[in-house]
Amino acid sequence: MAEQALISADYQPAEDAFDGRVILVTGATGGIGSAVCRRLAAAGATVVILDKDLKALESLYDRIVEDNHPEPAIYPMNLEGATFDNFPEVAQRIREGLGRLDGLLHAAATMGKPAPVELYDMETWYKTLQVNLNAAFMLTQACLPLLRESDRGSIVFTSDASGRNGHKAYGGAYAVSNAGLEGLMRVLAAELAETTSVCVNTLDPGIVATGLRQKDFPFENPLDLTQPQQVAGAFLRLLGPDGRSHHGQALSVEPAPA
Repeated sequence: MAEQALISADYQPAEDAFDGRVILVTGATGGIGSAVCRRLAAAGATVVILDKDLKALESLYDRIVEDNHPEPAIYPMNLEGATFDNFPEVAQRIREGLGRLDGLLHAAATMGKPAPVELYDMETWYKTLQVNLNAAFMLTQACLPLLRESDRGSIVFTSDASGRNGHKAYGGAYAVSNAGLEGLMRVLAAELAETTSVCVNTLDPGIVATGLRQKDFPFENPLDLTQPQQVAGAFLRLLGPDGRSHHGQALSVEPAPA
């Protein structure tokens, strides 16, 4: 079983920690994805921003460039409808355009719908597992050759407590997909431990005020929740040189002091 531990979000990388590094982020225009992308760019990384919303990608691109950070690379892609051939193409375009890949953050996710398994809608089940689990597997597989070439490659799967405590009723496809990510991480970490320097971990950011959260909990006041920028530091730590001590771990963001 993967080791579970807390990781502080109060992290600032060294000035040159991400200089010349290339990091691919899925779900890049979401709350957490966007916050992490901007922090990575501020730390010197060239970020490949992947998402289905082209307009939002262009807006994120503009914000990073306006802040005088390294120019990001836009990659519009709808993970829900992506086919087997689309994922190797992502890796190939990164290799041709940027020449390297040092980190991969899976931040894309969809909630599906809470319902008993007996009554769960088949189409929703398929779409949720496709975005949250199948796409993460296929993109990771496609990018592994590039990540192996890095001197400190890192893969981070954004997870959730439901994936580690999957006994909760009515969690549906979302809980199952997160449990699958935890299993994928453990298997991949064991396979890579003796053959490469690539580190693989899952990170549960906790309850964060994102658009995904607001969609499923519309009566919640987002101002009462942890903000995306407050957890971004934990992702940067795992993607950078200071995260090398973590491998095969099911990590959670340490709650801020009350």
